[in-house]
Amino acid sequence: MNIEFVSPPPPESVEELTKKFFSFSQSGLPHLPPESDDKVFMVSARSETGELLGGILANCYWNGLEIDTLWVSSNQRSNGLGSQLMYRAEDFGAKNGAVVSFLKTMEAKGFYEKLGYEVYGVLEDRPIGTMLYHMKKRLNEDP
Repeated sequence: MNIEFVSPPPPESVEELTKKFFSFSQSGLPHLPPESDDKVFMVSARSETGELLGGILANCYWNGLEIDTLWVSSNQRSNGLGSQLMYRAEDFGAKNGAVVSFLKTMEAKGFYEKLGYEVYGVLEDRPIGTMLYHMKKRLNEDP
């Protein structure tokens, strides 16, 4: 056996590993859809001049909605734009089979709690001196 460290790994090695992992996962969950069925999407708000005011990057897969990135321009915060973007993403997720939404945040825990999210895990010191909150929300329930 030869154990090697490769950084960054070549795409073909990543593909080989993820295919083997998916095959293993599918042995226990035979109806698990392939990664090609993922629905990566973005919800965004733009000004009349086309400037990005806020947006969400998310992925809907395996009956879940993963919120990857939410950003709102500083001059648009506290006016409901972030909530509107989240509701649109959650609506898309629910219409595409998601029963739970999940995300990670360091700074916006209170914002997400107001939308009905709850903490299910905390990772300390990533980065050092911070708390990384893992949060979830059932999409078939009211906040």
